[in-house]
Amino acid sequence: MLCTALACVCLAGAGWAAQSATCVNVKDFGAVGDGKTDDTAAIQRAIDEGKAKALPVHFPRGRYVVTKPFTIGNQSIMGNEPGAWPADTAPMPIIFVKHAAGPAITAQEGAAVHGLMFDYDESTGEKHPPTILLSGGGISISNVLIRYCYDGIISDGKSNCGRLNIENVFIVSPRRTGVYVALTLDLPTLRNIEVWNNLNRPNVTAFKFGRNDGLRGSHLVAFQAHTAFELAEDPNGGCWGTFVDCGTDACVNGWRAEGKTGHTVAVTGGYFWNHYQSVLLNNPNVCMRIANAEIQTNGAPAIDAKACHNLLLTGCRIGRAFENPTTPFIDLQAVDSFTMTGCVVTPLSPIFSFGKDLKQAAITGNVFENSAYERIFKDERAKDADIVIANNSGMKPTPRQDAAGVGKR
Repeated sequence: MLCTALACVCLAGAGWAAQSATCVNVKDFGAVGDGKTDDTAAIQRAIDEGKAKALPVHFPRGRYVVTKPFTIGNQSIMGNEPGAWPADTAPMPIIFVKHAAGPAITAQEGAAVHGLMFDYDESTGEKHPPTILLSGGGISISNVLIRYCYDGIISDGKSNCGRLNIENVFIVSPRRTGVYVALTLDLPTLRNIEVWNNLNRPNVTAFKFGRNDGLRGSHLVAFQAHTAFELAEDPNGGCWGTFVDCGTDACVNGWRAEGKTGHTVAVTGGYFWNHYQSVLLNNPNVCMRIANAEIQTNGAPAIDAKACHNLLLTGCRIGRAFENPTTPFIDLQAVDSFTMTGCVVTPLSPIFSFGKDLKQAAITGNVFENSAYERIFKDERAKDADIVIANNSGMKPTPRQDAAGVGKR
């Protein structure tokens, strides 16, 4: 038998005596994994034994019914060996959660969960606690599939979850939230996570972020969520982080920030295709930079900045799937500063709406493709607004611009 810090592979027919030096096998403690027998007590005995001997706990392939929550800390529980991926066929051990007494797993300091699937009975409609509750630092969750949960992987909001690592995770049709990460006081990493709302449940948030220091997110994808990425209110502070090559498909909102918590995020690359706003900002303290992304919306402004501190768009492509003559692509209201450069805006709608509380803007060096619509749909700028609109292909100066492109009455 080979066992590493990441996985255990037990030889067929090997007994507990042969395995005890390398990993703890739940079946050696009476777990059956037939999808009918209650394996809770057996799994708890294995977890206790693994903790006492500082050994990982291994689940061979099977369907394990559990009726009580588990807590792990400085300990690993795992199913398939490294490289196993939670594909649609779910080639992994399954923990079938048949209780609402607490999180399926409370992950404390140094906990690791790898190569397991967590499943719920879709027919009950029961409100469950989170599948995995994050309650400490240095937690690692990898190659995990969660199906039909209420909340998926959720921070408890009071523990420092610094050095958090979540990767290769597939969450299918949560009832409320896929992943919520907060209070990571140093460098959490989220990578290759998909929240897929194939049942098209209402009011689902795929990814939610509170206070995070140096968060690194990449290849995070939301399908048919109400909100794909939410920058949430958090009394502990905002999210400071970067997001690379993320995506949304058929969501209501892409990025959303409301309230007053100060968030500062950079979004690079990716695609954001949504029914309504791809970026909805209604938070006077949020700062957001978006570069080299494809942003598409249908029934609302692609960029709807009702309020924000500053917003920077660089090298993006902004478009629609069909014509919308009464809704501009970019609506700027109570915005302290807005910069847009090197972007391409497709036809099918007017481009801008400027509100009376827009303070500063520089719109330069963009390409506005040929369109039958006015470039500026509504212009309510104040007298002292400092607006530069210059050197954009396909946009002539408006009567409210002087030769330098500076806004005036």
